[in-house]
Amino acid sequence: MIFYLVFRKRMNDKILQVVFFLLAITFMFDVYGLYTISKHKENFLPYNLNLLIEAVCLYIFFYQIFKNIPLKKIILSTGVFFVLYWVYKFIRAGGSNVFLGTCETIKNISIFALAIYYYYEQVIKINATSVFSQPAFWVVTAYLIYIAGTFFLLLYLPSLSPYDQEKYYVLNYAFVVIRTILLSVAMFMKADDPQATTNKLKVNSTLSKRSFN
Repeated sequence: MIFYLVFRKRMNDKILQVVFFLLAITFMFDVYGLYTISKHKENFLPYNLNLLIEAVCLYIFFYQIFKNIPLKKIILSTGVFFVLYWVYKFIRAGGSNVFLGTCETIKNISIFALAIYYYYEQVIKINATSVFSQPAFWVVTAYLIYIAGTFFLLLYLPSLSPYDQEKYYVLNYAFVVIRTILLSVAMFMKADDPQATTNKLKVNSTLSKRSFN
């Protein structure tokens, strides 16, 4: 409710709607996660549900910001595969009793790859000088930093002792705070003009071809 009252005037843009939902959902699950850790309770089911919702929101987000049709099809296919695989693992492995680590790995690798391509497209292909004023930039940066800071440690988490796992959770929530701040920054940025971005991409592509001819 608080998030909605603060950002309700910016809810007309589809990208910001996804960012708002992502911010609200992750905040809710993160607060509950801190509660379960403080009470030394299991957090498998909320974690796995958050994983699914977060991944779907991110695939929708990247599907919206990219205009390349083949890439949009890849994102759509990846999202469908992820959902089906999550359902399969949740039923087979018992998602209320274990972390779905394989699903987390798939999400992190795919989102990290999409984030890298986003930077490539903005800096190399479009050469966008105003990228810092775009909400998409801050969302991508938030998850790039979060994944880079937590993903590799997450791979070693099953082999750690309960004491060391609690240290990982402390580090993880430090990056969660950074991610939440950057997502909040995105909500204050003016939404992109998709048509203008597409036109700029076409113009830069034409100029690059002419420079080689």
